[in-house]
Amino acid sequence: MRPLQLHDRWMDAHAAVAQRFGTEIVSIISDPKKEYSHVRDAVGISDFSHMQKFNVPEEKGLDFLDNLLAGNVAKVRFGRVLHTFLADNDGFLVADCFMANNDEELVLLCESIVNDAALKTVLNNNGAQEAGLVDLSENHVVLGIDGYKAWAVVKDLFGADIVGLPYLSIERFSYEGENVRLFRAGKTSEFGYLIMAPAQCAESLFLKCKELSEKYGGGLCGLNIHNDLRLEGRFFNIFAEGLKVRDPLALGLQWMIDFDKEKFLGRDAILKRRSAGLTHKIIGISLEPGAGELKPGAPIFNGPEKVSEVVASCFSYVLNRSIGLALFPVAIAYSGLSFNLGAPNGPVIKTISMPPIMPKSLSVKLDEM
Repeated sequence: MRPLQLHDRWMDAHAAVAQRFGTEIVSIISDPKKEYSHVRDAVGISDFSHMQKFNVPEEKGLDFLDNLLAGNVAKVRFGRVLHTFLADNDGFLVADCFMANNDEELVLLCESIVNDAALKTVLNNNGAQEAGLVDLSENHVVLGIDGYKAWAVVKDLFGADIVGLPYLSIERFSYEGENVRLFRAGKTSEFGYLIMAPAQCAESLFLKCKELSEKYGGGLCGLNIHNDLRLEGRFFNIFAEGLKVRDPLALGLQWMIDFDKEKFLGRDAILKRRSAGLTHKIIGISLEPGAGELKPGAPIFNGPEKVSEVVASCFSYVLNRSIGLALFPVAIAYSGLSFNLGAPNGPVIKTISMPPIMPKSLSVKLDEM
């Protein structure tokens, strides 16, 4: 297992830790509603060091990553980030990926449903060593800064230049003489940033981020609340619906794929399923307030017939109700329909358009700051 590099600092904050596919993660810090409020109303600091982190020289890495990932790596210009995925040979998900063009290097961040060794095997079997891939997972941390006021924390850290960073971009900064990489790439629907920093300055950076988050009314968050925030904001979560379904087509991840590419892992299998036609599609569902709780695995009925089951769920404090995702046959996979949860006469659930909330960050105009 890859241990949490900032373990002692998170223990100082009374964090609970758990394991996720061979890595130690911070799961919970405090009350979920409080952590939720940090992000929706202020700013939350989280540890995303479970990500597998790599860099590769641009000259050799371009073809290597383009042949590996579903998105078009070759078209990613300097300073920008591609959100795509890594599949296996059968076209099923292995990792949710950010690939960044950072001048003379390409940076790959992966949230995967396999452990470090298994992911490295996939990469090595597809030319990683020849391309010069360097694994940074054990000597770099990744801190997430998410929330309505996340931009203010990052501005205090690195200066006013961060205000102009568009979503899915990367920039280099210096912190205590160390080279850090800043990604604007959150998955909560609020402002979000990831800072990848070497271990030499990780503890200092963490403490500074914690201090600044408290300055702006926020605090520390675990990764459990990020599962809820991603679902509510309708950002794909490989550890929830991704792990349950695994088919990128049924999950609606076609936007991550360049179907014109001649090669990427799992391409032939994905194209074969696409040609055969989509049979199921994931959509949003909602319970009325007080009607109970959506739980993954719970069956969904259309009259006497079971037609689906819950694949991911959370409680939305904005909506004061349980919401989720379910995989429906395409003939009934659209919003505005009513079904029953758990039994033919169970509580009524409705299919809804996602995301069901308006993030507070949309009210902030950074270009006017």
